[in-house]
Amino acid sequence: MKFNKHQQLIIKKIASGEITDISTYLKVFDLSTYRKLDENDILNRLNESEKGNCYKRLKKTFRESNQLLCNNDLFPQFVPNIPKLEDFEDVEPTIAKNGSKYTVVVDNSTKYEYDFFDGININNSFSDIKEFLTIWQFLKLEGLVLEVDKQLSKSDFEPFFEYKPINETTYGKTHKKIAITYPTPDGLYKVDINESKSLYPNVKTDYVKDFRNYIDYYFEYNKANELICSQFICKQIYGNPELDAFIKNKFKTREQINFKWSLIPAYLALALTLGIAIWQKNDNSDIIKIQQQLDSIQQAIDNNNPDLDKIEQQLDDISKSDIYDGSTNEKLDEMIEQIKNYKDYQK
Repeated sequence: MKFNKHQQLIIKKIASGEITDISTYLKVFDLSTYRKLDENDILNRLNESEKGNCYKRLKKTFRESNQLLCNNDLFPQFVPNIPKLEDFEDVEPTIAKNGSKYTVVVDNSTKYEYDFFDGININNSFSDIKEFLTIWQFLKLEGLVLEVDKQLSKSDFEPFFEYKPINETTYGKTHKKIAITYPTPDGLYKVDINESKSLYPNVKTDYVKDFRNYIDYYFEYNKANELICSQFICKQIYGNPELDAFIKNKFKTREQINFKWSLIPAYLALALTLGIAIWQKNDNSDIIKIQQQLDSIQQAIDNNNPDLDKIEQQLDDISKSDIYDGSTNEKLDEMIEQIKNYKDYQK
């Protein structure tokens, strides 16, 4: 797996202990934004839309109970205590906060409640989390980190909340306002079907309004994203000495280094073949010298304990000559780089 600069930085911060789980990863790289519902803004929008409307509610002194009409033990009759206009009092419209909280249930004994008016840290993009988990999985499979259990906290489930236009949420799609037209003596007027209807003629008692009618963005919990991360939520990772060596070896594993080292003889064979072809066309003593150096390097590599410093110096001398074209020199430079990596790995 090849890592870009940002991914390499993630690995370094895992090795240093700055990043141990999803929450610390988002925090270290500032990949989340604090979002909350603004109650003052909601009330201002409510007051603006309800300007001029007068609502009523029953006074506390009014007893909404049945009255005994006829005191007959066998057939008692009751009639409702119907309120009169003077039994009502004026009231300002207000908001209901139903739907402003969400509870994540972990198990029978663990649950976390989130209040949208208190605020939640929302990750900027779930792709960032998937990138981190891909690195986590790679390091784990290569045996470069220690994965252990951890104590869950409320912040561990914040990354699965989304903050988006309310029309794109499940609530917005399933609770669309439907206007129904009713005839009146003065013409036609529209009534929102989502609004509660007054139980009393000529009295508007639906003064409690759903706050979601006055917001543009709303929270939604993405259960699918939680399932993707389910095996990582209750875990944390710590780098081991092998991870330090991995970083030192320019983010290459042992297998990658050994594989690159195994290609050097093939590169040398290519250089020898090209050298012979050039020597046949040009009577050049420098070519003979280079061929002798390549033969010497080939023999040294075949030994169990080659002198890597000497091989590196010989390849460097050949690379600096003008015998080979650019592509061959690139291969020689690559061999030199692999020898350096192999030397670091052997330390």
